Amino acid sequence: AAFFRVTNTGGAPDTLVEVTSSAVGPGIALSRHRMTEGNAAYREPAESLAVPAGGTLDMSPLSSDVTVPVPDAARWRTGDLVPFVLRFADGEPVGTLAVVVRPGARE
Repeated sequence: AAFFRVTNTGGAPDTLVEVTSSAVGPGIALSRHRMTEGNAAYREPAESLAVPAGGTLDMSPLSSDVTVPVPDAARWRTGDLVPFVLRFADGEPVGTLAVVVRPGARE
């Protein structure tokens, strides 16, 4: 999974609708994390993720993420930089880099 903090400095809400990467094959998806009534966690696909006006979409293991296919992620090493492009419903695409960390590391 990849996690991003997306800040909307504009005065209108926007929506993250797609994430792509030249370093990742097909299968990247937006996901939301949910809990069942029995407190079991699960991930569900998300068509989009809201970014409030003047606010932040802060992805984390407790909220939402970008699901990255395992075969591509398996070749990365801690510290590698992976390019992504975040596409929004109304705003311009934003290019960014994600740093590969050990599973469970919070950096």
